[in-house]
Amino acid sequence: MAMEKLILVINIGSASKKYSLYSGNNLLLTAHFERDKDSFALSYSNETTLSTTQDIFENALETFIKKAREKALISEAKPIQNIGFRIVAPGVFFAVDRTVDEEFLKRLNAIAQNDLVHIGPMIQEMEKTRSLFPNIQIVAVSDSAFHSTLLKVARDYAIPKALVENEDLYRFGYHGLSVSSIASNPKLKEVIGGKVIVCHLGSGASITALLDGQSVDTSMGYSPLEGLIMSSRVGNIDVGAVLNLTRKHSPNELEEIFYNQSGLLAISGLSDDMRILLDAEKEGHGGAKDAVEAFVYHIIKYIGAYTAVLGGVEAIVFSGTIGERSFIIREKICKELSWLDLNINNEKNISAVDGDDISNGGKVKVFVIHTDEAGEMLKKMSNVVN
Repeated sequence: MAMEKLILVINIGSASKKYSLYSGNNLLLTAHFERDKDSFALSYSNETTLSTTQDIFENALETFIKKAREKALISEAKPIQNIGFRIVAPGVFFAVDRTVDEEFLKRLNAIAQNDLVHIGPMIQEMEKTRSLFPNIQIVAVSDSAFHSTLLKVARDYAIPKALVENEDLYRFGYHGLSVSSIASNPKLKEVIGGKVIVCHLGSGASITALLDGQSVDTSMGYSPLEGLIMSSRVGNIDVGAVLNLTRKHSPNELEEIFYNQSGLLAISGLSDDMRILLDAEKEGHGGAKDAVEAFVYHIIKYIGAYTAVLGGVEAIVFSGTIGERSFIIREKICKELSWLDLNINNEKNISAVDGDDISNGGKVKVFVIHTDEAGEMLKKMSNVVN
């Protein structure tokens, strides 16, 4: 009997690194490395999260491979055979799953000049991966591909066509791997008409309107900056305001402001961490209260808009770190949606685990579903390599 392939799946964010090792479809080991300002954390599979060092964070891939070797999951007799790499990058070229070659790297480096904050860490990790595994084909799995079904009216910006075509300026959408994993969840087969709104709420946050499992509109656009207020990302902002800022700030300065100094952090003046903000709100911190209210308000606004786009809604899904873990945020959002004939059961909401329907009668189901980006990447890789 042939041995199952060992497959490594890599997911790099601006402040996190996630690794998953599979044997065929069986998950063997995961690791999550995270940076929060000057502190660093690491957790393996279902083990407790522990603090770690900057050096370990910067050499996360080597640390993960060493752990896998210690557990005898990787050896000379059992080498890694395929690598999947999540790609978060604007452009029609990057909205397709494809193998990484010199042309791919050339294009990725070219757009990195316009988005060093988000794409820079991804390129560094890819270079490290290629140096550690020079003979293994890397599959770039697009985080935007799932949104290729966006309605044309949702995809296009209202700017001159020559600019659109020359600069590749479309609303590509992101969190596609997360939403795709949710769209194929068996729980959503209960939704007869296929009208579903997915709220992926984490440090990056987006909302997607699904019709029969396909994305028709999503809140993120050309970049992961558009849409909702996020932990430290700006969300929607008037172009006129941005133009005004360009008179006093360089593009690099604005990139840092919009990605790392805005969102919940800016409104609260306290933190970009929703857990800290909810605790501070209880203690009477005005900035924290303002930030939480703004976060909830814009989510409700998008749910209302996408209900109109879909011609109704039959299910709302909460996913992502905040969406899955914060029963308080779910309660605050759902409380404002009673006009949809949506009610939640408080006890179910507080104790919700993956796959639970926390609705309490009413026409709209409310699910809490764990997103599985790594599992989705694994599925998509099989379409690119044998």
